[in-house]
Amino acid sequence: MKNEELYILPFDHRNSFTQKIMQIKDREPTSKELQQERKLKIIIYQAFKKAVSEGIPKNSAGILTDEFLGNEVLKKARKEKYIFCLPVEKSGQEEFHYEHGKNYKQHIKKWNPTYVKVLVRYNPEGDKKLNKRQAKKLAELSRYLKKIGKKFMLEVLVLPTRSEKKIKNYDQTLRPKLMVKAIKELHASGAYPDIWKIEGLDKTKDMQKVADQINNGDTEARIIILGRGESAKKAEQWLKAGAKVKTAIGFAIGRTIFEKPLEEYISGKISKEQTIEKIKNNYKHFYNFWKKVKNY
Repeated sequence: MKNEELYILPFDHRNSFTQKIMQIKDREPTSKELQQERKLKIIIYQAFKKAVSEGIPKNSAGILTDEFLGNEVLKKARKEKYIFCLPVEKSGQEEFHYEHGKNYKQHIKKWNPTYVKVLVRYNPEGDKKLNKRQAKKLAELSRYLKKIGKKFMLEVLVLPTRSEKKIKNYDQTLRPKLMVKAIKELHASGAYPDIWKIEGLDKTKDMQKVADQINNGDTEARIIILGRGESAKKAEQWLKAGAKVKTAIGFAIGRTIFEKPLEEYISGKISKEQTIEKIKNNYKHFYNFWKKVKNY
C-alpha cells in the first residue's frame, strides 16, 4: 500500500440499527420490521452510488455492510464492482466471536469481499484472559487472510474499564496511550491487519503515535478514522487531526452520515428521494472535508 485513499460508508450495524434507527428495544423485531430495515440499507447504498456518480472516486469509495440486513446490498456491490467490506464478527458481543462460528472461512469465500472486517473491544488494561483469547483469534484470522490473499480490516474499540470510566477526559488523556499499547499487543500476538479502523483522536501528535506503532510492526498498514456516531463537528475535528498523519488514508463514517436522514424518513418528514439526497450530501461533505484537510 502506498498512496491509496479509502472512503468507507459503514452500515454494518445490526443490533444498534434495530435499537437506534428503528427504536425497537427490549424485544425482537417482527419480520415486517426486519424487511423495513433491509430497505433502509438499500437506501443508504443508493445514496452511496449517487455520491460516487457525482465525483467520489469509485476506486477509493466503499461500503461496509452485513449479510443479515444488507444481503441485497452486498450482492449489488459485488456485481457492480464496488469496494465492499464484510464483517465476520457476531454483533453486539463483549468478546469477539465469529458470526458463522467455525464456518467463517466458507462465509468469506462465498462473498469474496475486498476487505474482511472485524470489530473487537480491546483494552490492554482490561481482562487479560479475554484479551489473550481475542488476540489469538485475530492472529489466526490474519494468517488465514494473508494465505488466501484477502485484505484484513480491524476496528479496535478501546473502551474504558469500570475504574477508567471515572477518569476525567478519558478520550483525551488515557485512550491514546491505551490504543498504542493495544496495537503493540495485537502485533505481538501475530495480528497484522492491512487497515486499522481507528477511533478519532483530538490531537495530531496522539494519532501520530498510534500510526508509528502500527508502522513499527507493518510499514504497509494504513489507518482510516471512524466517526463513532458523533456530531459532524466532532467527526471533522478527528479528521482534521488525523489528516496530518501520513498513515491515515481516509475515513469510515456511518451513523453521522445516515442516522438523522433515516430517522426523518421513518417519521414521514421526508421522502425516499430526499433521504437519498441527504445521505449522499453528508457522505460527499466528509469526502470534500477530508480532501481539503489532507491536501492531496
